[in-house]
Amino acid sequence: MIAPFVSGSPLSGDGPRVLVFSERNVIARKWHALQYEFEDVGTEVGLVDVVAPRVLERSPVNRVFYRISRSGGRDGIREKSIEELTITDDYDLFFAFFAFPSDIAHIQRLKGWRRRCKKAVCFIGEHYTAENDQNRRYFELLRELGFDHVYIFNTAPKEAIASIVGCPVEFMGHGVDGFRFSPYPLVPKRSVDLYQFGRNSDVTHAAALDMAKRDGLFYIYDTIFNVPLEDYLAHRNLVAETMKRSRYFFAYRPGENLGRAQQDDPLSSRYFEAIGGGAILLGSRPGAKEYDECFPWPDATIEIPFEAHDLREIIADLDAQPERIATARMNNIVQTLRTLDWVYRWARILDRAGLPVTEAMRHRMAALERLADMAEERETAALERLG
Repeated sequence: MIAPFVSGSPLSGDGPRVLVFSERNVIARKWHALQYEFEDVGTEVGLVDVVAPRVLERSPVNRVFYRISRSGGRDGIREKSIEELTITDDYDLFFAFFAFPSDIAHIQRLKGWRRRCKKAVCFIGEHYTAENDQNRRYFELLRELGFDHVYIFNTAPKEAIASIVGCPVEFMGHGVDGFRFSPYPLVPKRSVDLYQFGRNSDVTHAAALDMAKRDGLFYIYDTIFNVPLEDYLAHRNLVAETMKRSRYFFAYRPGENLGRAQQDDPLSSRYFEAIGGGAILLGSRPGAKEYDECFPWPDATIEIPFEAHDLREIIADLDAQPERIATARMNNIVQTLRTLDWVYRWARILDRAGLPVTEAMRHRMAALERLADMAEERETAALERLG
């Protein structure tokens, strides 16, 4: 848990001031770690102040409040029982990353922010067309609060959302902390043969387990799922350190085994994490056109059947193509550093809001480019040796 208010704004006062509403003190599951990493990068580059209310102690009064809010009271919107905070400073921009539309209700516990912030934007991490009706009230709240721009990860319901919020709605991809996920400059040995976490294929998982048992491959996979995280940063570091040591990672279209996503066929954050660590991503490409916007290079995903009974043969065939694998790995590593770091998402948000990037953001971009150049040079040399 961090303090309710953490400042990262430029001390010189010559850059834009951004207020970020964070839920890191309220809830942290595995899928929240990436959004808190996004916020952290904003703080590291001197861009944002983070306001992170805490959960209220469950006094008798607060327990009643919590039961009322959970039952759909307070204008039909469920809120967590979190502390109320008042914003007293002025900002150029307000930003919030909502994992789900239902989280939008939580900003009602933040007082004075709208008159203190010139513009307001948010990013909604997960929402599907099949959920339009159940989430309508949360989108109406964005309109009532006067949001100026809404970013979404799944664009299938874009028009429906735009008709409710009354402001521009556009796609924004997920990302990674490029320095955390990149195997460079240390380049650890890829000692993990197969890696998988999150939703999976039972058949492919069984095949991977059999390869671990019979062939001695090292296979890492989830054994626990929807549980609270004591430390989101420790989890994010573990994912990154494992990914940069993995040869192959499994990821599938959410529509493969998530019913509410089937109609939309959207992206998944797993693609960004696997590619960011330089693992070879095995699985399926989503139909969303934004996939090509984020990963416009060959073999970003090498497609295999969702039920890969013949996984042993698939891996053997890929291992027999070292130049193809080395090229895919190089592209994943280099392009992540040049396009998928969170700083590029912050730059886009600022640009749309008519605000300049900070000097620290420019320094980070330059450092990412230097690391990308190093990776490209070394990986190209390794490729030439294979030839």
